[in-house]
Amino acid sequence: MSKSKHDYTLLEREYIESDISVRALAERHGASWSTVNLQKNKREWDRKRADYQHRMEGRQIEALVDNQLRTVEAIHSELLMAVRSAVRRFIADVQRETNPQPVSARDLMGLIDKFLLLTGQATSRSETKNLDLHAIGDFGGILAGAPPELLRELADVARTNGAGAKQVGRGPLVILEGVVAS
Repeated sequence: MSKSKHDYTLLEREYIESDISVRALAERHGASWSTVNLQKNKREWDRKRADYQHRMEGRQIEALVDNQLRTVEAIHSELLMAVRSAVRRFIADVQRETNPQPVSARDLMGLIDKFLLLTGQATSRSETKNLDLHAIGDFGGILAGAPPELLRELADVARTNGAGAKQVGRGPLVILEGVVAS
């Protein structure tokens, strides 16, 4: 059979969009296997089939992800509505004239934490403070040139009293409360 009897564009599309073999495709369309195989190689049907399958897999994955995102969004919305309803009931119970619901700080904090969690906000924060003793080892130069007896006395007082327990002697030192020692 000659090439002109077959629509090789149609055969190409069928080959690319399915998993049919060249032999089965040729038999289905009444063409010779060698002629269809020649067209397949010449027009790179195998590469086009791989590209097509790759695109289809990507679309399937996108569809699955979109479906999951829609489901998560619906659940999130439903949870927020449930929380809103619970909060309104809670407020009504707290404001009730007879036998109002007592509210503790723990209850309120738990409610706030749950709301923050549901809305995707941070539920806790932490802060770290470091004291660089090398940078302030001599308290910014205040103790530079101080007599050794004063340094020993300050060290003894710090050991005895701990941090900020009481005034440390007399002088122009300002203690934590903002009172100038005299």
